[in-house]
Amino acid sequence: MSNNITLRHLRAFVAIAECGGYTAAARSLNVAQSALSRTIVEIEEELDTRLFERTTRRVVLTASGEQLLMNARRALEEFDSALSRFQLYHRGLDGTVSLAALSSVASIILPAIISEFRKARPNVRISVKDGFAEEVVRYVSDGHVDFGITSFPKLTDRLICEQIAADSLICICSKSHRFAGLETVSWNDLADEDFVSFDPLSSVRACVDRALQIAEIQVGTITQARDVGTVAGLVSADLGISVVPSLVLPMMQFCEFSQIRLVEPVVEREIYLVHDPQTSMPPAAGILMEMLRQGAWHGFRLPNGARWVNDRGPHQSTAG
Repeated sequence: MSNNITLRHLRAFVAIAECGGYTAAARSLNVAQSALSRTIVEIEEELDTRLFERTTRRVVLTASGEQLLMNARRALEEFDSALSRFQLYHRGLDGTVSLAALSSVASIILPAIISEFRKARPNVRISVKDGFAEEVVRYVSDGHVDFGITSFPKLTDRLICEQIAADSLICICSKSHRFAGLETVSWNDLADEDFVSFDPLSSVRACVDRALQIAEIQVGTITQARDVGTVAGLVSADLGISVVPSLVLPMMQFCEFSQIRLVEPVVEREIYLVHDPQTSMPPAAGILMEMLRQGAWHGFRLPNGARWVNDRGPHQSTAG
């Protein structure tokens, strides 16, 4: 088929074939009959073939017309279907959303929000990569995901970082430890205690190390682990106390341990949305980001010790 045949030509041709004449087709397309006649002449001249046999009462397709009708219908159906899919995508009702998040955010915060998001958008596919804080930022910087949710992000000037939530640090210990049963402990109480620490790449480790440094506290023997479950197991076996953010606690409940509020001072881990404004984002991703920004307004509940932060606007940041 020649490139000079347009969708307008095809729609006019199909309308005449299905209506059985120019008058009815012109009425259905809301165009002048003379314009419709010129359109068919243009097609016949371009294809160098006759499409209709004219009778006194109606037009009848030629053999070439029958073949073109079959192809034209298929082309129009595919185009209309593609346009419909694009319109759904543009309204955030279709497409794919990819994001990266801290494991605690991915397992504790995201499930309820994604579930609510999918109620109105069942055709949107969602991909979640969980990882450490710097890994999340790298996924965003490299364009592997639409946005990230992380803590203590080390950003470039290109990325935008906006706080959406915070969770407080909690001390955990074995059931037989001297802290067990206490309502609160202070940071000074942690001095010289054997300690179960997270991997240096973890945002939990960065947050706890910073708090210990500010409080000028030295802990005892350190046992280091990468996995949340491993930290919980080591603490429950009384190999040391640990300090974890509130959102991590639900991931540890398979182990038995005591949790105590950590005060003097109360320290929070800040949780941020991170995205690249220079990278085009699917509309559905923008909608999901807005749901995260307005978590409290939407009524998404967080575990004890965690809270939504909705009073801060987006800001440019390069803070580590």
